[in-house]
Amino acid sequence: MNRRFVNLVLVDYDTRIHSLFRLDVAKHLFYPSTAQAETANAKQETNNGGGGGGDNKSRKPPRLKWPKLPRFKWLGRLLEPCMRFFQYPPADDGDEEPEPPWRSYEVDAFMLLRPGCSDGTILHATNGGRTVIYDADKNAICATVPFFDTGMGGEPVVFSIPGAGSEEKERLYVMRSTFASPVHHYDHRRYYYHPRNNDEDDEDHRCSGDFVVLDFNQQQPYKWQHLPRPAFVVDKGCSAGSHFRIRSSAVVDGGRTIVVSADESSNGYSIKCSGGVEFTYWFDTATRQWRHAGDWALPFSGRAEYVPELNTWIGLSSTSPHHLCAIDLSSAMDAGDRAPPTPHHVWDDFTLPVYEESSAVLNRHHPQYVLQRSTEWWPEKHSLVNLGSGRFCTLKVFFIRRRECVGFYEPDMDKPDDEEFAVLTGVEVVRCHDGEEEGGLRMVKHKSKRCVLDHDHCLF
Repeated sequence: MNRRFVNLVLVDYDTRIHSLFRLDVAKHLFYPSTAQAETANAKQETNNGGGGGGDNKSRKPPRLKWPKLPRFKWLGRLLEPCMRFFQYPPADDGDEEPEPPWRSYEVDAFMLLRPGCSDGTILHATNGGRTVIYDADKNAICATVPFFDTGMGGEPVVFSIPGAGSEEKERLYVMRSTFASPVHHYDHRRYYYHPRNNDEDDEDHRCSGDFVVLDFNQQQPYKWQHLPRPAFVVDKGCSAGSHFRIRSSAVVDGGRTIVVSADESSNGYSIKCSGGVEFTYWFDTATRQWRHAGDWALPFSGRAEYVPELNTWIGLSSTSPHHLCAIDLSSAMDAGDRAPPTPHHVWDDFTLPVYEESSAVLNRHHPQYVLQRSTEWWPEKHSLVNLGSGRFCTLKVFFIRRRECVGFYEPDMDKPDDEEFAVLTGVEVVRCHDGEEEGGLRMVKHKSKRCVLDHDHCLF
């Protein structure tokens, strides 16, 4: 299914209101045809617009002006949201007591309930697990999905696997993106995990509500089925206080296998930063069993999407600034745990501007008084939405810091001028024309729109 809209949720932390906006991708992010997009790209390259990293030698040195930023068209003021989701009373949200202040930053979860059929059937889940379904096409609320047994966090990992035949319906898999270490017992050397002796208790612990599936082939009323927690939570024998975070995920083997890569952190610090390893596990949806693929990570960040027209997976690379890339995960399945897959295409969908600075002497009789200005960019968040037929929407949030100092003052002594904004881009991946790389792929960039996100967000 080719999607017409992308869904953007903005969160107001003061009121805990989640506002849903729907963006028409044909209006804002895509040209009517691939040829028109290529013509616009050629014109933009001629004018050296839309990105940083141009030839600075050919330009006159800047004086008192701030360094120029890449040129983007503004998305414009967002219209009124199509729906607002208010905070449930604590008693209705599965909490016996009022929420402590530290939970106020956690956002609710939003996901497409049946993305293979509609881009407007949205499942909203609160921190306490309460769910409600909003049909954006009909602008109506319905409640036909049971509540989660536990909160799934603000960024759950969601997989929608279509049925094998025309008569079989979809299955929706939902997994927490973070997992706390299991119960540990202490000895004089370290904390160890010891399985429970009671088989029934151990089964309940192994199949907790952290990983569930909703099978639409069941008879109504539907029910979330508990699945085994990822094996790395137990296999790694982590110490107390450790947490696991899923960094990347994909669906392979025609929907039979879910693959996730994760790393371990302790007290908020990633162990991989201190020389540790990441690891990848496969989950067989038929046997409902996990197996270890290897102590390596998938080479993308977030979710990679399979594009049947191109017979490849498209995602955002795991290294900054997270360019669009193509990966063949079927070969990784055949290779076993010998080596991690590597991208066979990486495209520069946005060139991050380089660090720039300018200076000017304020008074020629006092050359020591110099006005210095600098602009520095770095990426913060990113996400990718599959629109169907090789088309994608990327959202990248950037942080800009402008500094200004005069004379002998150090830049750190002056308060910087900080700005955060997002860039929405429509991209298309197509096969190369005749005469180009045989069997290769190329990316065609369509439109980029700049918008300011004053609140936390979710794009799906």
